[in-house]
Amino acid sequence: MLTQKCIGIFLRPNVAQAKLTECLEVLEEFGFEVLCKGLDFTEQDIKRMEQECDFLISLGGDGTLIATMHQTHALPILGVNAGWLGFLTIPLSAFRAFIQDLCEGQYTLERYKMLSVWLDEQKICNAINEVLISKKDLPTMVQIDAKIDAKIFNHYRCDGLIVATPLGSTAYNISAGGSVVHPKCKSILLTPLAPHSLTQRPMILDEEVVLEFGVLADSQIIIDGQKAFDLKPDQCLRICCEGDCMSLLYPKNHDYFEVLREKFHWGV
Repeated sequence: MLTQKCIGIFLRPNVAQAKLTECLEVLEEFGFEVLCKGLDFTEQDIKRMEQECDFLISLGGDGTLIATMHQTHALPILGVNAGWLGFLTIPLSAFRAFIQDLCEGQYTLERYKMLSVWLDEQKICNAINEVLISKKDLPTMVQIDAKIDAKIFNHYRCDGLIVATPLGSTAYNISAGGSVVHPKCKSILLTPLAPHSLTQRPMILDEEVVLEFGVLADSQIIIDGQKAFDLKPDQCLRICCEGDCMSLLYPKNHDYFEVLREKFHWGV
């Protein structure tokens, strides 16, 4: 059950005013006070929301939800779709009914593990969907030396390499030919982009492995399509699952496979 009636709304900058107004009217009806609304908040704003709110709202598409989680994953987040695909969100048409159920304690809280991303000895980020190791110069391919638990296992020659979570298997990973993996599986996915050799295939690994990557030329790391970092030949990129989680709110009847069928038009 909710104990606090304050809320923060993270919204896509170009979200239609009518959609925001609809959400605000529902929240006012159920007695919520909106502390902040926008996309980029100050550290003070984030701290206040984490102290005074039970959950946060992301109004936009999946990208807005991912951007929200990169600002804070200390509280559960309710994603409301005002975008295109909305794989991780509920439709705006269901918002009022869900807020009523939420106030009555009728909801599902799903926790998903994130990947920890280290560059040399510094942790630079958590990844919710994926980490992309990509070439920096467009005409070239990237060459990546890969280790599992400190042992060399592969040398990739490709346009890039996706290291994905199970939740992120239906994001960039699936468009690159990777497998769909149920988000509750304890796995890390490796999917090469346009590999130079046909023997370089997608792999699914246990989440307990520690992955290390080195490159032969200046490259870049892109995390969830949100943050970018340079990766130089003398640096080590380490990716592992250290137990950090983020939480999403869903209706009681949320069905992962029903969402797959609807969004990907399976069986149509």
